[in-house]
Amino acid sequence: MKKTAILMLGFVLVMSQSCQQKKTKDNQINVESVKNEVEANPNKMIFDHLDQILSPFEDMTEFALNQDEEGVLKSLAKIETATKESVFANNLTSESLSGLNPKIEALKTFIKEKNYTQTALVSTEIFKYNVTNFADAKKIENQIRIEHLDYLGFKVLALLSQDNIDWSTIERTIINAQQEWRVLEINVTDINLKDSFNFLFKGLYLSAKNHDIEMGEILAAMDLSLVDVLENNF
Repeated sequence: MKKTAILMLGFVLVMSQSCQQKKTKDNQINVESVKNEVEANPNKMIFDHLDQILSPFEDMTEFALNQDEEGVLKSLAKIETATKESVFANNLTSESLSGLNPKIEALKTFIKEKNYTQTALVSTEIFKYNVTNFADAKKIENQIRIEHLDYLGFKVLALLSQDNIDWSTIERTIINAQQEWRVLEINVTDINLKDSFNFLFKGLYLSAKNHDIEMGEILAAMDLSLVDVLENNF
């Protein structure tokens, strides 16, 4: 527990420095130049398509973890609309599409039963499924790896909401996400951001090893915040 606390202190300090540097830098960027850069980005449409197949499940997971029935139902409506408008059919690989429908049906069952833990877990798995099977994944490989880090935070939070926590699955989830980070880390120039993620993984390992629920929840939430910072590095 003492080691975890020390790691957390170091992590928070480094993350604070990184975020402060980002804030200062952001304030110096001309708004018009950012707009022009976005318009000139040939991958913008691909990023938009990725967001369309991920954001409903990201929202669903957050609402389920908060046991927000209204939010869950709104997210489900977005998923159903996306299905009717062929958003998934147009943006997932053809061979993976048949595997999505049973997952969505299972999600609907848990929503109907108001089983928020299973709703969060299934929604998180669909998020990962869509990331893995995104048709244009090869064109934005860094972003796909970043989405796997996003999955880490949501999956750990969902697993920690269980009555009987599956710590071995949490450990495997951390290991798999760290493999994605090691590939991304090579191209990250912000030393503070690198240190933040490395502290994060050390802390997550310790929290899982010590079966520390509260620390695991804090670190999983920090992962989601760090991912937002990381996206601005690519």
